[in-house]
Amino acid sequence: MPVNQVERACRAWPILTKRAKNRSTITYGELGQALGVHHRAIRYVLGVIQDYCLEEKLPPLTILIVNSSGMPGTGFIAFDLENFEEGLEKVYDFDWRGLENPFGFSASGDSYESIVTSLTHNPSSAPDIYSLVKSRGVKQIIFRDALLKAYASRCAFTEIAVPETLEACHIVPWSQATPAERLDVRNGLLLNSFHHRLFDRGYMTLTTDHRIVYYDPDGEERVYSIVERSLTIELHSKPVHVPHRVALRPDAACITKHHKIASWEAEELEI
Repeated sequence: MPVNQVERACRAWPILTKRAKNRSTITYGELGQALGVHHRAIRYVLGVIQDYCLEEKLPPLTILIVNSSGMPGTGFIAFDLENFEEGLEKVYDFDWRGLENPFGFSASGDSYESIVTSLTHNPSSAPDIYSLVKSRGVKQIIFRDALLKAYASRCAFTEIAVPETLEACHIVPWSQATPAERLDVRNGLLLNSFHHRLFDRGYMTLTTDHRIVYYDPDGEERVYSIVERSLTIELHSKPVHVPHRVALRPDAACITKHHKIASWEAEELEI
């Protein structure tokens, strides 16, 4: 049975926030002993917490875990360690008591992996999972992981397969989506950051039969470089790289909502 690192993060969270309140650090060994985990495995637990803090733009809580040199290990990327003391002060000064444990849902045995499996096997489970997971940051992480799995880690517009460049894009934006739509992979596209921005700003969309639309297909609005044309005009009318499973492909109703929200006219969608 795979180790549930989220459950371990759930147990580590109050230990770390208490340390922050007391303005003190903790070693890998001390945290490992408290969790019943070998100190070398602590990095996996910290990765879960670090990702959450980065997603939510919180102070770098995992800066509190230090090795024998008195500094965080090589897996720490949440703050510039040349300003280590500044990072500590940010963590010490933050009111962590105002945050509910973001990993509390794992107490029943759920992990990121089990929830992602549920979302990609049965996308209609999205409303139940939305109710189970309280933290928006954790929901965003889970949604991206579900899209990575559904799209086989390839950008829907370009098939770029560099995970660090791929982001979870909502077709119906989070702010206007229902709770069910916010975690439903059928309301999502896995896009590289460039095309995610263009999609969110209404410069690109897709048709209900899953073809890419660019607002200026004839290149009349501006002068395009060769690279710019390849990433915009030349993608117009090309098919979207959709999930292999038909049940996970972008939902026509969500696409139609996006068209309305982004003010796409019917004639612009005729390809």
